[in-house]
Amino acid sequence: MSEIFAEAVNVSRRFTTEPDLAERIAVRLGARDTRKVVHALDDVNLTIRRGEVVGLVGESGCGKSTLGRIIAGMLPPSEGIVRFRGKDRANLRGQEARQARLETQIIFQDPMSSLNPRKRVVDIIGEAPVAHGLIPRREKEALVAGLLAKVGLDPSMRDRFPHQFSGGQRQRIGIARALAVNPEFLVCDESIAALDISIQAQVLNLFMQLRQDLDLTYLFISHDLSVVHHIADRVVIMYLGRVVESGPTEAIFAEPNHPYTAALLEEVPRIDRRHRSFQPVKGEIPSPINPPPGCHFHPRCPFAMDRCRVERPALVPVGGGQEAACHLNDLAERPRFTQTDNREIPA
Repeated sequence: MSEIFAEAVNVSRRFTTEPDLAERIAVRLGARDTRKVVHALDDVNLTIRRGEVVGLVGESGCGKSTLGRIIAGMLPPSEGIVRFRGKDRANLRGQEARQARLETQIIFQDPMSSLNPRKRVVDIIGEAPVAHGLIPRREKEALVAGLLAKVGLDPSMRDRFPHQFSGGQRQRIGIARALAVNPEFLVCDESIAALDISIQAQVLNLFMQLRQDLDLTYLFISHDLSVVHHIADRVVIMYLGRVVESGPTEAIFAEPNHPYTAALLEEVPRIDRRHRSFQPVKGEIPSPINPPPGCHFHPRCPFAMDRCRVERPALVPVGGGQEAACHLNDLAERPRFTQTDNREIPA
């Protein structure tokens, strides 16, 4: 087994809504404080080993982007520990903290909002390595030209502004900017979701080529299971701030253990199901302000038991390298799921 590169241990993150002026005045006059707490992450554990691609999957609002930002060092956890190369990121100081920031880079979903519209590409990509003393300023243009070529862009475009590029080209610029400081770990936060399907395939192939050429480690955040199946070595499924299942990609897709994973896989488009009508996972995702007790998925689960409504299931090994948080695993004969059917099948 390769070394553990990044690790989240019992990480929770809560956001508190701040009252506006009228609400603050009302509180001073004796009204009840109306601030609400959003439970973005709830006791999450995640391990990423050197050289692997971990796919983090879940519906919008499940906390996967928050977890990515915490692992990248952009947000502190409310509780828990984030380790980088075995050391608590919160305790890193000086050169160690700087090195951790440089070695971990994040690529965002919308390249237009993450690129400075007032700067030329040569400055967008070349600013960080010069500022951190990785290269002298006189070598900036040569570095930028090389990085643009590496991500499939013409180096002569380096004097253009972001608005002069297409969406796919802007995302390639974002990738080149991340690579400019020689990172070893990339957090890709829905990095292809805003692109056309044909461009998605090109950028996905670029990620895979860069992994091979530069020996990169990825946390690949996506809501698209077909994309994750293509690129990830291991898949982690999140629901409402919790990890409900994780394991090797092929094992998860061949035999999901958790009902939520099975429901997601049931709706992955496939040629042999082209005449089948699409049906999303039944029910509405609960509010993270007031999550349900017990298993968070029980209001939408067709197999929910009384125990599911009051007791949180632990994430435990279930065989084949998979882990799942589901009380069904404690039954003598539990439902079994496949990729083509999420109804109950005799074990």
